[in-house]
Amino acid sequence: MPRYHSKTDRNFGFGKQLNYAGRNALNTLMTGQHHSIATHSERWQRFCDWAKTRNIKEAHQISNFILKDYADYLKARLNGQGKAIAVSTAQNRLSTCNTVLKALRGNHDIAINPAEVLNARRCHIRTEPPELSREKLSAAQQELCDHGYNRIAALLGLCRELGLRSREAALLDCQKALCQAREQGTIDIERGTKGGRGKSTVTSPSRVERLVPVSDTAMKALETAAALQSGKDNLVPEHQRLPDFLSAVRHYSGAVLKKHGLNNRHDLRAAYACERYQQITDTFAPVIAGHRECSKSLDRKAREIIAQELGHNRTDVVASYLASSR
Repeated sequence: MPRYHSKTDRNFGFGKQLNYAGRNALNTLMTGQHHSIATHSERWQRFCDWAKTRNIKEAHQISNFILKDYADYLKARLNGQGKAIAVSTAQNRLSTCNTVLKALRGNHDIAINPAEVLNARRCHIRTEPPELSREKLSAAQQELCDHGYNRIAALLGLCRELGLRSREAALLDCQKALCQAREQGTIDIERGTKGGRGKSTVTSPSRVERLVPVSDTAMKALETAAALQSGKDNLVPEHQRLPDFLSAVRHYSGAVLKKHGLNNRHDLRAAYACERYQQITDTFAPVIAGHRECSKSLDRKAREIIAQELGHNRTDVVASYLASSR
């Protein structure tokens, strides 16, 4: 039975319905962070839908055992039961449960380690080099623009020239970034980041800077994107939610990229990483050369720099962009 004692204590006082209470708690915990709240709310709704099938309707009923049960459900989907999902999707949904429950309860008593419980690694060692040709990307961008998808084309440019994730590119204030780039030669990535560099939380308010160098081609990408903001502080179109815009990015960019000889958006980040590796070490990235050409210490230094610029807090993740250091 739930451990609350009155109607006012239902869902820790955040509302009668579990999904609404979660959103309400997020609004309290993450005031002003509209896009993050929307993303967590969407994932929390997925958990609430699952919880309903277990007759769980109240936050006091959620225990570590319940979270483990939910993790087992997601893990089954990773293994092909029901509609398949990616490892990143499963981990993100569990991370959202941690965030919402902390917001509801005001403590970390009910939480789960997504990577540990799913027992699945998200990164891999790259074996195929990414396409470095800017001409191919330019052709893909032009086709998108011809069909009215200028913002999506601009987002791809930011991913390629600054090594950004799609979410980070969509939320980047390019006008502000242009000023930073002209003054400092770098920009600080603050919004849309995952765990690691550039990320701040209520429990860890001191954000670690994530500085990305701005080349001439990156400056042009920023200028193009800044011109499309139309008074907003990001690339998301007026009257469109971030999840809907990112869905459009996935839907419209995938086929166009492949048509022009580019695998996917993740390869754009890999291309950035390989170029940065060559700039730092003066040798080709291992995935391009077929092996490590520089000293092990220089290779390690390059991976540390690139990991920071890509927003990772572990250098081993960089193997999914550069291949191994052997």
